[in-house]
Amino acid sequence: MDLRDYIRILRNNWLSILLITLLGVAVAAGATALTKPTYTARTQIFVAVNSGETATDILQGSSFSEKRVTSYVTLAKSPRVLQPVIDELGLDASPTALAATVEATAPPQTVLINLSASHEDPARSAEIANAVAESLIATVYAVEDPEGGGDPLVDLSVVESADVPVSPSSPRVALNLVLGLVVGAALGVAFALLRSLLDSRIRSREDVERVTDAPVLGAFADHKDAEDEAIISLDDQFDPRAENYRQLRTHLKFTNVDGGTQSVVVTSPIPGEGKTTTACNLGIMLAESGSRVLVIDADLRRPRVAKTLGLEGAVGLSTVLSGQIDLEDAIQPWGPDGELDVLTSGEIPPNPSELLGSDAMRRLMHQLEGRYDMVLLDAPPLQPVTDPTVLAAMASGVMLVTRVDGYVHREQLQGGLDSLESVDARLLGLVLTRVPNQRGTYYAYQYAYQSDVVEPTSSRRAQGGRGSAESSDRNGQKALTDMRLR
Repeated sequence: MDLRDYIRILRNNWLSILLITLLGVAVAAGATALTKPTYTARTQIFVAVNSGETATDILQGSSFSEKRVTSYVTLAKSPRVLQPVIDELGLDASPTALAATVEATAPPQTVLINLSASHEDPARSAEIANAVAESLIATVYAVEDPEGGGDPLVDLSVVESADVPVSPSSPRVALNLVLGLVVGAALGVAFALLRSLLDSRIRSREDVERVTDAPVLGAFADHKDAEDEAIISLDDQFDPRAENYRQLRTHLKFTNVDGGTQSVVVTSPIPGEGKTTTACNLGIMLAESGSRVLVIDADLRRPRVAKTLGLEGAVGLSTVLSGQIDLEDAIQPWGPDGELDVLTSGEIPPNPSELLGSDAMRRLMHQLEGRYDMVLLDAPPLQPVTDPTVLAAMASGVMLVTRVDGYVHREQLQGGLDSLESVDARLLGLVLTRVPNQRGTYYAYQYAYQSDVVEPTSSRRAQGGRGSAESSDRNGQKALTDMRLR
């Protein structure tokens, strides 16, 4: 993954990252609130050598003091020092427990000892710190001069007594909240990355490109009107959906560089991806440009073309292949002038795969190639059945329709591609549906750009909800024709 992928992951999961970050801050705040405040009092002891008249003696005494300080630091937390403190202050603690609240350090290359004591009571922490300092001095004198008959080698004195602290040393509210924020944000980002790695759903064009390098012939935004009106209306010449289908028509024609009749199987990896809507609208656009087009409902299991276009579905492909009716009688014209020919599915047969793979289907395809410029076959999805692969072996190409809104998984798309590859089918390209809308994309720009064109007077077409525009003069009619044939 490159930087753009990481940015996309963070953008798509910003809400989860924010919630986990806030949770981290909340946990830190809760832990801080539940923690009893602890106060720390500090005192300091100076260690000096009593003897030394010359500079050499003083230097040696200073070195001696530094070495002694290290031992005194360790001695400060010993029971010999702490037990008198417990007895003096009447503490209900053992020397080991008291040692856990006492800290003794010595700054490097100094003869100073820093002592600190922590307690929930600020006054008690100051008392413990001062008592430990006095007990340490007394213990050092006793250790350095066990017989008590002479001057001690070193002299320890308190240079800074412990004062009662006014603010707690623990918990540190600001630090805890910052740590909670940082840890929460880190966990949120990790969750987003892990979720992206484990999530196999296709949510963008980039996800499709990771599965296949096949070209994208068209992309259709997730439009609310697409569910209510599957067939596009040509009354609105600035409809982004109509313009996208025109682009799909153009791209599809470029895949037929050798010319001649092009038979295209329109299928999808799984049901519900919009293949029937794509096939019907593409057929309308191809017929609009003057091509002779036939749309065949080759889904003999769950046919949808007849319902989508408002046609009779009892007579169609199955009745033609079984010899019950002639092809001429089964084809139905669609549109006010019958520009588009449609062959619905007919009765649902008990053996769809065998019927579609029969010699009768091959002869029918050969017959249609001499009559039409484009034959679109709306086939079943690739995953549940083998019907589309049977048709793909006969047709000149396959157009694969897939959704990019998280409905399809990469494994399903890859499985569909593998099925086509197993029969050496020619994949013309992919059509992406339910593309998430983004502000500032092509769709908004397209409408703004085309709105400057003088809109011709239009009237609703009578059949199938399809519209036709009629101008009041030749200039208006020519503008409409030029716009349609882009």
